[in-house]
Amino acid sequence: MQLHRRGPRRCAIGAQDEKSTAGHHTGIVIRSTGGQCLVQMDGETWRCKVRGRLKKGPRESQTIAVVGDRVRFQALDASSEPPSGVIEEVLPRENKISRLAARRSGGQVEQVLMANLDQVVAVQSLREPAPQKSFVDRLMVAAERFGVSGILVLNKVDLVPAGPEMEAEEKIWNYFRDLGYTVIWASAETEQGCEDFHDLLTDRISLLIGASGVGKSTLLNVIQPGLRLRVNEVTEKTGLGKHTTTRTELFPLRDGGFIADSPGIRGFDPWDMDPLQVREYFPDFQEPGLECHYRTCLHRDEPRCGVKAAVVRGLIPTRRHGAYLALLSDLEERKAQVGYRSSGKL
Repeated sequence: MQLHRRGPRRCAIGAQDEKSTAGHHTGIVIRSTGGQCLVQMDGETWRCKVRGRLKKGPRESQTIAVVGDRVRFQALDASSEPPSGVIEEVLPRENKISRLAARRSGGQVEQVLMANLDQVVAVQSLREPAPQKSFVDRLMVAAERFGVSGILVLNKVDLVPAGPEMEAEEKIWNYFRDLGYTVIWASAETEQGCEDFHDLLTDRISLLIGASGVGKSTLLNVIQPGLRLRVNEVTEKTGLGKHTTTRTELFPLRDGGFIADSPGIRGFDPWDMDPLQVREYFPDFQEPGLECHYRTCLHRDEPRCGVKAAVVRGLIPTRRHGAYLALLSDLEERKAQVGYRSSGKL
């Protein structure tokens, strides 16, 4: 299995593979709300609606065209401000990051957060609000599943006193670094790590994901003030942030690259994942898994399990194994309710 921790610089947004002909164009979706999209083509932004026929039939995805999608559209009024058009086709995706939509969907609707990206950046705050370790585990699993590089940015390090508290945090989070993921320790307040954060995003197409209040927009405003993204404080009552970003939208970076700041997300249930395959997306399970007595071992109740033995020896954190078991249980529950359907399509 090929693992995806940090990919090469790519940044293909704005490049067009097909020439515009007879009023038909190819562009990139930079914002999507309902049946309306903003599409960028050669530096010009078009306001496009989605052709009605694309909305017909059973819907397994919450949105037809998402941020990052390459679409073919027909011009309606090129002289309007902005020019208008209608999306005729969503072109095949290279990859995506998606999750199960709201629980009320019954586990049958996919929410694609972004398509055709280079890397997904999990942003966590060490304090205010407290970090969500299982969220990071699940997001990195989704990155492995869909062939996207996974990055971890730990913000608000200035709120953690030096000494035992910081040493404990480093022990927890540097485990991801040891797995091959890029980990950045940052502070928007002191600008620690912001230069590394800037270099990480340059010439890449990136999606930032994290709960409200962790400082995604604040960090972006530090490295490029002109973005003027909305920020908000964490409320004292709940310890959580309010949603200041209401939709995923692509923004160009002045030194090259594009960034998508997503609405605050506190939970992540990966889409399109067979429970029997989830163990493959935990890279730290691969080597000890070779010691399992049973080839089909799920590292749960089976005897003579190499992964559980590694947990006992302290080679795999108990918390990490627990995150795997929780995800496995959720996927099995979903499969029992609605079945597992993998079309193989992105």
